[in-house]
Amino acid sequence: MRFRWNAAFLLAFLILPLAGRVSANCEYVPAGKSFWIRLLDPVASYSSKPGTSVRAVLIQSPECGSTPVFPAGLEVDGEVVSVHKVGLGFRRDTASLEIQFNRLVTATGEILPIAAQVVEIDDAREIAKKGVIHGIRSTNTPQGRITSGLIHLPTYNPYGDLTLIVYRSVSILPEPEIYLPPGTDLRLQLEVPLYVGDQPGLPPVSFQLDEFERWDIEQVLQGVPERTTTTYGKEADLVNILFLGSREQMQDAFSAAGWLPGDPNSTRAFFKQFEAFLTFTNYPTMPVSHQLLNGKPQDFTWQKSFDSYGKREHVRLWSQPQPVMNQEAWLAAYTRETSAALSLRYHKFIHHIARNLDDGVNMLVRDLTLSGCVDSVYLLPRPDVHPLMVNSSGDEMRTDGMLTIVQLKDCPRPSIEYTRSNPLIPIRPRSRIVRYFRNEVLLYKSDVVRGNILYSAFDLSRMGIHSLRHRHDGSADDSDDGLPLFPASPQSLFPQLDFGEVPLGQ
Repeated sequence: MRFRWNAAFLLAFLILPLAGRVSANCEYVPAGKSFWIRLLDPVASYSSKPGTSVRAVLIQSPECGSTPVFPAGLEVDGEVVSVHKVGLGFRRDTASLEIQFNRLVTATGEILPIAAQVVEIDDAREIAKKGVIHGIRSTNTPQGRITSGLIHLPTYNPYGDLTLIVYRSVSILPEPEIYLPPGTDLRLQLEVPLYVGDQPGLPPVSFQLDEFERWDIEQVLQGVPERTTTTYGKEADLVNILFLGSREQMQDAFSAAGWLPGDPNSTRAFFKQFEAFLTFTNYPTMPVSHQLLNGKPQDFTWQKSFDSYGKREHVRLWSQPQPVMNQEAWLAAYTRETSAALSLRYHKFIHHIARNLDDGVNMLVRDLTLSGCVDSVYLLPRPDVHPLMVNSSGDEMRTDGMLTIVQLKDCPRPSIEYTRSNPLIPIRPRSRIVRYFRNEVLLYKSDVVRGNILYSAFDLSRMGIHSLRHRHDGSADDSDDGLPLFPASPQSLFPQLDFGEVPLGQ
């Protein structure tokens, strides 16, 4: 069973003067190790320039062996290396952006040179390859691919009927430019080994419960199934978190961490989902389907997404009648969604989830902890929980069986959020006329190049080759890149940097 250590040790700020020459557990963090940062400065393919400095804050340290090296909250600096915008669409269909992070400011103020590239943007539609962030192709949507040219060879006049001309004149495309607001979480990967032999060691932290706390929790768990069920009685998600705190503390904690409640299911919500699906955007308050725990639907749902309809994290919470440690108790089932599709079988949109449930739970705990809303974190082993399960949609789920207990505390809600609708820098052409002209250029180029049987055959062959090459990837473990995720213990988060001042991007 995998043991999980601490991911954020701000207590190191207090003990560094007393630590003497106590050093990290290894001399070098090897190349390829990953860690997470949160942007403090906005970056946009439309307006950022090469050489522009980018500041971020460390939210999960790289590791020596199985322990983190740095406390959370350190500044990580970099710069924009290259950027290509779509502009009017004549030269490029997609945007690209490369940010190289080259230094870390340690707790003692020392400048530590690093070489790290972006390999993932949390819950984003953009993908990162070899350090370069690639934007979407806005015409690679259902409404962008509709054309009457599939039966023709490439031609400069793909519009053979009036209906298609009218349709093309009113087609709505997603924004192709890349925008990363403050609060965006990026996963970085070290390109060269990082020397940490002179870094002070961080104090160990225990997540163990005492006998009384354990007995209190086990009383609540008696008679409660380990998994939720759908409204049709099919086994669904794993109950993997227990929150302790008042309703107000729970609501303030998720709000401070940038999570939002889900809308109720309705016709309006369905069409908003359909619009987000077509335009490659997120629906930040998208409904979360009902699941049952002991025959009771969830009391609350919370979710977090960035700019992708298919990628989000969500958690369902059920209030428990019996308190734990003299606090209200909320059992919860967390899942991390990685893609979405309109299912003909289920007659609705369904989401596929990440296999490793524990890593996602730890990311949620990290978010809540960094917002200053968590008092303590504990782990309760559940040896009877099977390590491999399948959810109601047929997705594989893996877990070490631990129940994560999160004790909440009072915390302030954030006052300002910088979002795509409230950007700090220009992220696209201001004029609607210019954006409409750009869409028509992109649509025409797509129809000429891709709206024919030759490109369709090429695209089908490319997808088939990709599928064959990656046909065994489903058996790979989610942490094969050397990035286990660990819960943050707030007992070690003092003095805590004011993460509440870090804007949240959504």
